[in-house]
Amino acid sequence: MKLRYALCLSGLLCMQAIAAEPANIPQFSRVQSDYLLACGGCHGESGVSNSRLVPDLRNQVGYFLNTPQGRRYLVQLPNVVTSALDDAALAGVLNFMVWDIGGAGVPARASRYTAPEVSMLRREPLNTVSLKDYRRQLVESLIAEHGAPPAMRYYSTAAEAMR
Repeated sequence: MKLRYALCLSGLLCMQAIAAEPANIPQFSRVQSDYLLACGGCHGESGVSNSRLVPDLRNQVGYFLNTPQGRRYLVQLPNVVTSALDDAALAGVLNFMVWDIGGAGVPARASRYTAPEVSMLRREPLNTVSLKDYRRQLVESLIAEHGAPPAMRYYSTAAEAMR
């Protein structure tokens, strides 16, 4: 009898836990889900991950919109260009990254990415340059001319050695 009562009570507790579980599941918009699937694995859910391997996005990525070259850079990165997302969805992810994750550095005059812009830039991938050198030049310009945080310099083992 005690065993039967314990199993019944255990079952009730399990049913209550299952019933309560959906309330604990985070809800993401389509754009947030696209970001998590396409970018979040490396850059982290909130734009911060292993900054020794990939750049942090949180309060940094918005600075790239201070220059036309920086704006193009975000779309022309090889992993972005080859994303399985269509141009409209990719524009949405870029806008989410820049305004929601990297918002601190977005210039007031910046405009959102559009599907036609993304489509055009995807045809010109950055596959003939050293991405680390190219990014380093962009970042130094953003720090010197647009007040970007010096922390943008430091990612990867090569950057760590330069500290």
